[in-house]
Amino acid sequence: MNSHSLKLFPESDLKNSIKEYSLSNNLYGYISGVVGNLRKVCIQCPGNKKINKFEGNLEIVSLNGHFNNGEVHFHLSFADEGCNVFGGHLEEGCIVKKGTDILLISFEQKIINISNNDLIKSQSRVKIYILKDCPWSKRAIRLLNSLSIPHEIFLIDNDESFKKIMFKSNHNTFPQIFLDNKFFGGYDELSIQAKLDKLSLFR
Repeated sequence: MNSHSLKLFPESDLKNSIKEYSLSNNLYGYISGVVGNLRKVCIQCPGNKKINKFEGNLEIVSLNGHFNNGEVHFHLSFADEGCNVFGGHLEEGCIVKKGTDILLISFEQKIINISNNDLIKSQSRVKIYILKDCPWSKRAIRLLNSLSIPHEIFLIDNDESFKKIMFKSNHNTFPQIFLDNKFFGGYDELSIQAKLDKLSLFR
């Protein structure tokens, strides 16, 4: 992860400046922060293809979104001199008035698109149901992490979820660990398998 500080001078185009910087440096990441003002704003409101234009002494309230090697998607909110706040999808034509400082955060790898099918395929075999502040739950999670066993954690924090998991496992102690959606046991059973060096079978 790397940070990039951009200083935009008067008459810079807000969207194009970030777009060109990410393209020329082959960057992938997100906007982390922004401070500045604009003399002209062009935004598109949700569900409306019309470009709305504003001019004046406009202060940037927030700028969010991501950049992907020249492809960008940003949302801008700004305030006018009467402290009225507007926002929408950032379009070209947003012109810096006095100056704008932007902090970008970039990552080594490209942004990965994940579909529902990918999520189903990548689900962990191990599911662990825990109680908040339960020491045995924390020990079980530490053990799974130390052996790099992929797992999903589910916090039981209400009566309804407690009854559901008890019905599923027929046990009332925690943590409750399931392997391939079948009840396996708790921390003791997990620890025994670790001592027998058989937890690698859980991957």
